[in-house]
Amino acid sequence: MKIKHLIEEIRNQPSGTFIDLLPFNDHHFGALDIVGVSPVWEMHPDTDEFFYVAEGEAEFVLLEDRGAVTYKISEGSVFSIPRGVWHKPGSPNGMKIMYFTPGKSIHSDAEDPRI
Repeated sequence: MKIKHLIEEIRNQPSGTFIDLLPFNDHHFGALDIVGVSPVWEMHPDTDEFFYVAEGEAEFVLLEDRGAVTYKISEGSVFSIPRGVWHKPGSPNGMKIMYFTPGKSIHSDAEDPRI
């Protein structure tokens, strides 16, 4: 069994570093300390994506049927983004976040990658 302290693992790396925390069923839980908003969209065609906001506030933009929708997620919250939904992770004031993405990731710098 491996035990790691999430915040210590994040603090031991430079901001913006994607950290593999622990293996889990041939995948990894990851962590990230980030300030700002991703310049690209991402989407996972074969899996949902799980998040835990350990510190700060997350702002995720999702491309939904009604257009781009921004969600503000407070510290201590967990949430998931359904498979196939284009999204941009971000935090204008900074956040420490844990995530689990067990499938493929696709990225796009198009204004609307659904088109």
